Amino acid sequence: MTAMGPTARSPLAAWAAHMRNPSLRAVFGIAFCILFAFIGTFTYVNFVLAGSPFMIGAMMLGFVYLVFLPPILTTPLAGRAVRWVGTRPTMWSSLAVAGLGLPLISSLMAVLTGMVLVGVGTFFAQAIATAFVGRAASADRGAASGIYLACYFSGGLVGSAVLGQFFDMFGWHACVAGIALALAVAVALTFWLIIDGERAET
Repeated sequence: MTAMGPTARSPLAAWAAHMRNPSLRAVFGIAFCILFAFIGTFTYVNFVLAGSPFMIGAMMLGFVYLVFLPPILTTPLAGRAVRWVGTRPTMWSSLAVAGLGLPLISSLMAVLTGMVLVGVGTFFAQAIATAFVGRAASADRGAASGIYLACYFSGGLVGSAVLGQFFDMFGWHACVAGIALALAVAVALTFWLIIDGERAET
């Protein structure tokens, strides 16, 4: 029977090593915030559209999700944007675009525009963060990706639960405030996204 190589590590050891990396910890936190904001927006905005003054029916609500088309088209540009201006500036810009879409509820067109902006920003940020994990993890990239995905989907679960309480108790504006806070935390965490060769980023 072949013995395990000296460099083999248990999954727990690999996870612990990744959690000691401040850049990876930051991107795991960003992943949590991204899906927190995305789920919070696209779950509870439905209640805004179905209520007064918009009163959109169930069938028309389905067509509203055509707002995902622009994010799908723009996301492949994320890698090119990172090469042009760097990881952190691109992430900041993506999160800012998502944030700009939050307060737009004065009319149906404004809401749809806001949804497009949130979608474009969060899709772009997710693409940047996913690629960053692969570059920042020097070994055991599969374990790093697993932690990233766990944090990402945990953000969606927590976002739907917490923001649902905000929405029930205080309404859409409180929900927006919670989403904005998540995006702000993601912006703050971006300062720790540093890997070799990018230390000169501004």
